[in-house]
Amino acid sequence: MDDLDRKLLSRLQTDFPLEGRPFAVLAQELGTDELSVMERVRRLWDAGYIRRIGPVIDIRRAGGASVLAAVAAPPERLEEAGRLVSEFVGVSHCYHREGRNALLPFNLWFTVSAGSDAELAERLGAISARIGLPVRSLPMRRQFKIRVRFRLDD
Repeated sequence: MDDLDRKLLSRLQTDFPLEGRPFAVLAQELGTDELSVMERVRRLWDAGYIRRIGPVIDIRRAGGASVLAAVAAPPERLEEAGRLVSEFVGVSHCYHREGRNALLPFNLWFTVSAGSDAELAERLGAISARIGLPVRSLPMRRQFKIRVRFRLDD
């Protein structure tokens, strides 16, 4: 990865140009050409540096619902449970984290979004039924931060 790749990755994280030719806009900003930007994006995508290019929607402001959820999966079922949970529409950020103790045994964490509170409850129930384990729902009370940006070009 060179300096231009780092600048491009930093730039792609915010304010993607909503233009007919967004990569031309990025190219002009970065002092290169459109084809070069498209080739770099493809290469960075294929290498796993970029997972998606798209908006971050505040589901609650759009009338939907979301929640952080957790499961205490037996170690021998963790991989399977994580795979099954990740297959559900609306699930993101599914990851393993060690359970702390009997009071905090959760080792599989994920976020779930849906179009309404009722749909979210149904989805959580379906996830629990599919993996055969109880799902703990941890609704947000107050949001402190929404935006994450990794500076790679400094």
